[in-house]
Amino acid sequence: MNSQAAVDTKGINEKKRISLRWKWTIGAAIALFLTYTIFSTILFITFQQFMIDNEQQAVRNVMVNLTERFGQNFYDLTEEDVEEVLNQHELYLTPETPILEESQNQRSTPLRASQSSIIIRVYNSEEELLYRTNEVDIDFEAKETLQIDTVEEGPNGEALSAITPVYSFLNNEKIGYVQVVNTLSSYHDLIKSVFGAILLTGVIALLFSGVIGYIIAIFFLQPIRRLTEAMHIVKKDPESHQRIDVGDGKDELTELANAYNAMLNRMQRNIEQQKQFVEDVSHELRTPVAVVEGHMKLLNRWGKDDPVVLDESLSASLQEIERMKSLVQEMLDLSRAEQVDIHYKDERTSVRELVNQTYNNFQLVHPDFTFILDDDLSEDNYVNIYRNHLEQILIILLDNAVKYSTNEKTVHLSASNNGPNIQIAVQDFGEGMTEEDTEKIFHRFYRVDKARSRYKGGNGLGLAIAKELIEGYKGEIWAESVLNHGSIFRVELPKLKDQENQTSDETRKHTKNK
Repeated sequence: MNSQAAVDTKGINEKKRISLRWKWTIGAAIALFLTYTIFSTILFITFQQFMIDNEQQAVRNVMVNLTERFGQNFYDLTEEDVEEVLNQHELYLTPETPILEESQNQRSTPLRASQSSIIIRVYNSEEELLYRTNEVDIDFEAKETLQIDTVEEGPNGEALSAITPVYSFLNNEKIGYVQVVNTLSSYHDLIKSVFGAILLTGVIALLFSGVIGYIIAIFFLQPIRRLTEAMHIVKKDPESHQRIDVGDGKDELTELANAYNAMLNRMQRNIEQQKQFVEDVSHELRTPVAVVEGHMKLLNRWGKDDPVVLDESLSASLQEIERMKSLVQEMLDLSRAEQVDIHYKDERTSVRELVNQTYNNFQLVHPDFTFILDDDLSEDNYVNIYRNHLEQILIILLDNAVKYSTNEKTVHLSASNNGPNIQIAVQDFGEGMTEEDTEKIFHRFYRVDKARSRYKGGNGLGLAIAKELIEGYKGEIWAESVLNHGSIFRVELPKLKDQENQTSDETRKHTKNK
């Protein structure tokens, strides 16, 4: 039941799932459209304010012009005064209607045809209307100073109304009022046109941003699609060599693809190592298990009553069991050596100190051998390796040199700088190897002389372990040999950064001075 529920839930999730491509498309479209909307709104408001300021300035200019003309009268303004002043200035504009005569004649006013949205009213000091250029439903309210107000007018909505008293320049007495009304008809028409254009452009921008977002989504999601396809292939066949072609990109998606390829390589390498481990163990343990089984069957049949056979069988069985223990331990060491870059990536070891320590230890353990040390390191150079691992490598190399030495029991150990690397060399003067053997000597369970190697107690894993350890720390190991004249095994490891070495030098010098 639980399995069925899980399948149903998975099916529901797949049905409800929205493609990342569409999410990206919608998100990009909304982001671009919002950006356009914000900028368009800012520009529209700025343009609107600019236009209003211009209209207010136009009203103010007309108002100043009129007050200067009417201010030249001495007494209160009359209809005749207004007409006389306006006629004297020869400004030809829209039809006007005097308040005292319902005349339909064309008269001259201080407005041009292009400014037909401006309406003028002139009042005497008693606030009686003397003159108007056109009808407009806006009230008049006397003001003591020039004031421009925004008022509601007609179907267009807002209009500008400016009212100011008129003072005579001759006696400084108030002689009337002037009201200038700007219906803003041209302004409203222009704003409507601009707003319509913005809406139309907004719709186009929305469609355009959607298309651009979709194209961007296809382009940027292509590595993810390739990653998904590669995952499906590997899911069906874990040993598949399908990888993502990352191309020349240097973005985060390329980094993701590289990380996936590296993860897949590591996973498959671990699988291969696991298979190799099982195959090697099963192959190598087959012989000692068969030997122990044969002796046990022999004892079970009749050997347990024969002290000689009993002693021989027990001794042989214990010897094979001891060899099996050694083999399993070496296999475990080899397995761990393949993962040093995971567990020991930040380790650092002084080469000079460890080489000297190992050299002294082998002198004590093998007093019948002559060990020669050439230390060409002028300072304590550090390498990125776990101390026990470097010691294990040196022990493997020195132990092989001792085992395969013949009459000349001399082992030469050296450590020197080789550019950005530290090189350690172990030389013996024993059996040596052919060129073919030097290429295969680092393979698992490979022995130059299987009979003699087994007699000497080797399982053929020491050099394989050393090679795995060295390569795990980004180093190299190789052999140079001449048959019957001995062998040289060389190890190179990259030195740590110069600044770390300099820090160590300064610390050492400071301690020495003390």
